[in-house]
Amino acid sequence: MSKNVYIITGPSGVGKTTVALELLRLMPTLKKVVTCTTRAIREGESDGVSYHFLDHHTFQKLIDEGAMFEWDRHYDHLYGSRTSDVQELLEAGNDVLFVVDIAGAKTVKEVFPHSILFFLEPETEDQLLKRLEKRDNGETTGLHERLTSIQEEMAFATIADHSLVNAEGKLDETVKKIQEIMGSLDETQGKS
Repeated sequence: MSKNVYIITGPSGVGKTTVALELLRLMPTLKKVVTCTTRAIREGESDGVSYHFLDHHTFQKLIDEGAMFEWDRHYDHLYGSRTSDVQELLEAGNDVLFVVDIAGAKTVKEVFPHSILFFLEPETEDQLLKRLEKRDNGETTGLHERLTSIQEEMAFATIADHSLVNAEGKLDETVKKIQEIMGSLDETQGKS
């Protein structure tokens, strides 16, 4: 039986990774595609778990060799998924989860048109900016670029399969809603 490909996306700082980690904890057959990035590792992150942290040269070599499933430049850093990582998860019979920015979500949706796209929204733009500042210890890079792209990113919610507000302090509610949607999809496909 074919497995589902899920995408979680939304503007930077909306809590995509936090939501995804909770889903992965609760759903053992759901596996995250660990994406690659050229940005520096942040406190609390682990190489090979949070991301594959690569230098720019190595990442560019993967692009040149055609080994990247999807990739994009985002705020002066490269992000993307290796084709081999995606294939390995699918071949093992897992439901696959992509946690990607808007550009990555568009690419995944093009390659897997039947993937299910969840768009996470903040309650307000101000809340989103506060999350970014908190996450980056008050040293948010590319803040001006981020401000100008928020509206563009938020417009992507209209083409998502499911759009949910990831309210501050309501992680459990967001995760429960996504699980319910995933469960209803499994039921319609005859999964147990």
